[in-house]
Amino acid sequence: MTSHDADAPATTRWSVEAYGAPGDATTCVLVHGIGVSARYFRRLATVLGRDRLTLVPDLPGFGRTPPLDGEPTITALADGLVEEIAGRGVRRAVLLGHSMGAQVVAEAARRHPDVAERVVLLGPVVDPAARSARAQALRLARDTLHEPLDVNAIVFSDYVRAGPRRYAAQLPHMLGFDLDAAVTQVRCPVVVVRGEQDHIAPDAWVARLAGLARDGRALVVPGAAHVVQHVRPGEVAALCREGS
Repeated sequence: MTSHDADAPATTRWSVEAYGAPGDATTCVLVHGIGVSARYFRRLATVLGRDRLTLVPDLPGFGRTPPLDGEPTITALADGLVEEIAGRGVRRAVLLGHSMGAQVVAEAARRHPDVAERVVLLGPVVDPAARSARAQALRLARDTLHEPLDVNAIVFSDYVRAGPRRYAAQLPHMLGFDLDAAVTQVRCPVVVVRGEQDHIAPDAWVARLAGLARDGRALVVPGAAHVVQHVRPGEVAALCREGS
């Protein structure tokens, strides 16, 4: 199954790849991390698209979505996400976010509880033990040693496309966001996931987040690092399909 831009009203601003078609199963929305784009979700989206509509937006300033005036906060991105999917007729969805995208979907679920059926946080950031640009850069460097070459090619080519200025402008919003506080207020089930070799989201951080949720659990996917959805799309898809 191939991707295409979802049909959308002219007022929408984000590029969104759509897989599958609307049906009885709950729509899935996949949100990428800082500096990258929808591209590293394509394996997962293809699997999910076999039985449900799956939407994969490019956040403003990344991928094919043009930047907004000023750098949006995580809250602004969360509100924009809900607006974008509503413009495509989606009122309720499984929200999955990777890395900084985990912040966006958690905040969307906190602020718009009727939208989220379930939240899946993959490799969430930012671990309070490494809340600085330098610490995150060091963890990213370690993680790349455990990622397949095709993952690194996607990620770093997206970084080049976004450019260092865009990345650096968004970074303070990511580093300053309180994911703990957002997760504690999410009403729906929360699944926090990491690859066993993920140096960006270590075990202790993932377990702590899951413990803060009203209905949370933590899972570790063997044989994967930070970009777990590319390496183990079937396992991640199963988490999105639970109960829907």
